[in-house]
Amino acid sequence: MKLDRWVERALGFLNGSMQERFAANPIHVLQNDLKLKVERVEHLTNRRDDGGACDGVSFLQDGVILYAPTPNSRRENFTLAHELGHWLVERTDGFYDWLADQHDPPRVLETVCDRIAQRLLLPNDVIDSVVAEGPIRARHVMALYDVSQASRPACAIALAKRLPRLGAVVIIDRWSRQVAYASVTPDPEQGWPVVFPWRDQPVPDGHPLLNLAPGVTFARRISWRNSWDKQQDYYADAASDNKQVIAIFSDTDIWGSERLHIDPPREFDTRPVADIHCCGRTRAVRGYPCSDCGQPHCPECGFCRCERAALREQACSRCFLRFLPHLLVDGLCEECRV
Repeated sequence: MKLDRWVERALGFLNGSMQERFAANPIHVLQNDLKLKVERVEHLTNRRDDGGACDGVSFLQDGVILYAPTPNSRRENFTLAHELGHWLVERTDGFYDWLADQHDPPRVLETVCDRIAQRLLLPNDVIDSVVAEGPIRARHVMALYDVSQASRPACAIALAKRLPRLGAVVIIDRWSRQVAYASVTPDPEQGWPVVFPWRDQPVPDGHPLLNLAPGVTFARRISWRNSWDKQQDYYADAASDNKQVIAIFSDTDIWGSERLHIDPPREFDTRPVADIHCCGRTRAVRGYPCSDCGQPHCPECGFCRCERAALREQACSRCFLRFLPHLLVDGLCEECRV
């Protein structure tokens, strides 16, 4: 089942009135209609690892949503809608069984919740009024923002769904020179590419997207480099203002921007996925397993299971061999206690 079918099933828990009223007053719908407890917390120490623009965390079994307030910003609405997405998929029969079979469950989960948030804040008829015909353009992100109450990340998600194949809608912050948000549409058959833009990636000095002057647009082929120095070409349509650069990446030239199309084979991420428990939580990790313990390395601490076990070992005070703490008595191993 594709992502949008799960989005539709999850949204089925909200009646039409709730969906229509959510964008205007999300807290009222969450508290009065769904009886959830919503609290603003100035500084969250724990947030969703969503690769996006969500400043919230929820305790679903207790019906509690915490969020970091962002006054005079539409980002707050996106956070609340995203957390509602987590609450809705928890109640959708079969969703987690399907999710467990995906190549990258955490990223797929956050993508589904992002799309639920986008649907609540930006209905399809509003998108249709801006993207009347032809391929999507970077300027459409700005136009959607102007005619709605949705944040720019929500607008990016709405347009990324309309990419015909592999691509992304990217928001770059001029001041930090980093990717502020990226909504990636994976290839329908081969999944996630190895090289693609993602949140917090720095944009290299001299990159054409950074050199795009405010008010200027272009459509052309550009290169993107990931954190491991691998490079891949994409076709891109870009627009800019004083604060941000918006770019739409596509693996095919949907804008007819180039005369010659010689596209080398694209590399896709084929590393296995395994569930590990480390650094206080269970997560699905993509990576090659350790040859000794058979587990991948934790992306947070960098250790596999046997390396974590080695860190807990202590030296016997007599023979100086290393053992787990419960095998030592008064600092001596079994052999040295004889």
